[in-house]
Amino acid sequence: MDSSFKRINYDSPYKGMAVLIVDDFEAITRALSSACEQLGFKTIHQARDGLEATQYLQHNQVDIIISDWKMPKMDGLELLKHVRQSKLHTNVPFVMLTGNLHQSDVVQAIEAGVSEYLIKPFSRVTLAERVHKAFVSPIKSHSVQRAEKETDSQQPSKRTILVVDDEPSNLQVLGEVLKETYKIKACRSGQQALDICAKAEKPDLVLLDIMMPEMDGLAVCKALKQNPETEFIPIIFVSALSQTDDVVKGLKLGAVDYIQKPVIPEIVLARVETHINSVIQREKLSEQIDSLIDASRHHDEALQIFFHDFRNPLTALHGTLMAQVSDSDETRLLKDSSSKLIEMVDNYSILLELERGEYKPNLNTVGLDGALRQVIASYQASAKDKQIEFQVDIDPAHKYQGDELLSYTMLSNLLINAIEAAPVQSTIVVSSCLEDKQLVVKLTNQGTVPETIRDHFFDKFSTAGKSSGKGLGCYSAKLCVEAQLGQISITAEPQFTTVVITLNAAD
Repeated sequence: MDSSFKRINYDSPYKGMAVLIVDDFEAITRALSSACEQLGFKTIHQARDGLEATQYLQHNQVDIIISDWKMPKMDGLELLKHVRQSKLHTNVPFVMLTGNLHQSDVVQAIEAGVSEYLIKPFSRVTLAERVHKAFVSPIKSHSVQRAEKETDSQQPSKRTILVVDDEPSNLQVLGEVLKETYKIKACRSGQQALDICAKAEKPDLVLLDIMMPEMDGLAVCKALKQNPETEFIPIIFVSALSQTDDVVKGLKLGAVDYIQKPVIPEIVLARVETHINSVIQREKLSEQIDSLIDASRHHDEALQIFFHDFRNPLTALHGTLMAQVSDSDETRLLKDSSSKLIEMVDNYSILLELERGEYKPNLNTVGLDGALRQVIASYQASAKDKQIEFQVDIDPAHKYQGDELLSYTMLSNLLINAIEAAPVQSTIVVSSCLEDKQLVVKLTNQGTVPETIRDHFFDKFSTAGKSSGKGLGCYSAKLCVEAQLGQISITAEPQFTTVVITLNAAD
């Protein structure tokens, strides 16, 4: 762990803040540290992997974390999950840095609570944008500037090829071959190539001669690959047949291809087109990732607004109905329906807060018997429709450390799930016992869980056999159990299913 970078920029919004940079690649760490120093962070801490970062976070507070995904010992996703589960750092902004562009991985990071997703290669401007967006409410996601320009115009702009060769005749030949399709930049030395690639408008691809004076192609390739801002520029070596060993060294350094001299125009065009298409696809994927993150956040915001706005008139309606003196069947139905709607809104709101780690349970002593009988009373009508009976074997003295609202949500979801799964004219059994200062609660119904979902029973959207099932009930119950520092599991047999909940017993 290195905390040696200290600087105060008095015009910076981050002047009193500390950033933790987690990356096992020294060049990336240096680049991020330098960029954060320019942004004005007061203190810049460094860790080489997720495990070292967690050890540091045990005793220190930071204001933002910037972490690579792929690291030894503990990767960025594991670190993110650890941070979100930590009481001290659960709301700390977390920027994930990676070249990983698989959509499924991005979804994992979003679900784990990532604040922003920074794609390699990145510029200091892009980093500043992502850091800003990690601290404040998200605005329209930054997308690849070139992709935006191409979308706005009917004709895509030409991609830029940098040709590097100390022989003017070679530059001329390659330029003539490529100029109809691409914008060409040319230079005759390795240092000039590095200078061009360091500018804001970087080339999309480099055609690089191996044999050059002062700085050869291998040295140029190595320098480009060690710089976070240029490491993803594709490099194609242009070599003579006698330079096979050097080509192999270049490919190991990170070059994507090679072309032999004397060049054949058709081969040059085909190789360049292949790798330019890869660049375009990478940019499109990067844009899609931004859209995914943006859509996810706007979805959460929309749900929060909806629940807030929907609950207000619903509460007013419920209050009006409860004030009615009439005790007709119609009035009772309206009262029950409005109560159920409020319960549904609250339960889903809790689910969202639990997923984001925002719900802070108020752990007190909860009597299991009272909590369970309250839930059973709520679903007695549903059970009666299927001629299902409840067999309750609960010691009234059994209590546990829990949150009343989470307990009601947990038991409600498990009970309605058991009613839906149980066959007609069957029995649902609920029992409890004490084991080593823990209260073990078992809920058994005579239905069975399909083998296809047994290993994923508590996963989000996991459902089978129910046409109206959304796969959220057991997932919500799991979140409620874990928020009360408990555990939940399932035992499925051909003739019955048992859900086992383990909670901390209370005196």
